[in-house]
Amino acid sequence: MKIRLKRNSLKVVVLLICVGLVIGGGLLVLHAWQERSQWAKPAGAGTQNGVQQERMLYKDAWYVPKENVETVLIIGVDKYQAPAQEIGYLNNQQADFLLLLVLDHQAKTCEVLHLNRDTMTEIQRLGVGGGEAGSFTGQLALSHTFGSGGSDSCINTAKAVSKLLGGVKINHYMSLTMDAVVKINDLVGGVTVEVMDDFTEIDPQLVKGKEVRLTGEQALAYVRGRSGLQDSSNLHRMERQQQYMTALYQQFQERVKQDESFFTETMVEITQYFQSDCSINQLEALNDKLEGCVMKPTRVLDGKAVKGEEFMEYHVDEASLEKNIIELFYKREK
Repeated sequence: MKIRLKRNSLKVVVLLICVGLVIGGGLLVLHAWQERSQWAKPAGAGTQNGVQQERMLYKDAWYVPKENVETVLIIGVDKYQAPAQEIGYLNNQQADFLLLLVLDHQAKTCEVLHLNRDTMTEIQRLGVGGGEAGSFTGQLALSHTFGSGGSDSCINTAKAVSKLLGGVKINHYMSLTMDAVVKINDLVGGVTVEVMDDFTEIDPQLVKGKEVRLTGEQALAYVRGRSGLQDSSNLHRMERQQQYMTALYQQFQERVKQDESFFTETMVEITQYFQSDCSINQLEALNDKLEGCVMKPTRVLDGKAVKGEEFMEYHVDEASLEKNIIELFYKREK
């Protein structure tokens, strides 16, 4: 099958760099992965947990759901291994990086919600047979630990995000293991950033305020690290991730300008780290839609980071959560 790549879809790279996923290249990745693993779309994909309200009262006005909105959840998994097959009910992989793309096809916009992996929310437990076995309140990242680490874990993560956002539907997911960051970073020849924190205990070259061209391993430490830093909150790490995304986007674009085959070669390199519930046709359609969209600035949910009994916890500000839900998924009732 010949797959047509659309160069304008490269604008999406800036959103997905930390998990090494480019939507346009996802067509090649998915095609190659399907041939290699005989993978098929899992049952239950594109699901939601709960039901989005038909009407919401916000600041003395009524709001109703927008029509023609599509969501794509991007998941960066924090373990160095390829996606698993559905053979278990518990794994040690966490959703370390989460982006929700919200495409408003009527307004022709794409909003990006960067979710804090420490966000405390309701998470569905999965039993030995893969069925639901109660729920608990925990870090959003833990939702991926239920299941085999494959599509079942991605679906469980999508359910947790849906629950957090008041039952909005998560139409699709795409995930990569974080070692894809190392691959892409080195393929583009390294990424230059001004180091935002003192990483010298990890790497003596990563001095705060110094401009450094990151190797792949340095890049992974930079976008993932927080233990032992002066500011160890995930909020600050998210700022580094966004800084790195922008720099890698620029470097990636430069390489594509120099060598048109680089785009395709990069996507083939990350095939083994990628999985999605999208078919090739769905990804092609998503490409078409993204080409006509205006990309909006990245959003985050306001909140407070506190030290829990064992781990850091991020408690979302309810006013910020409601405001973002209204602006992303609702419109004022006429």
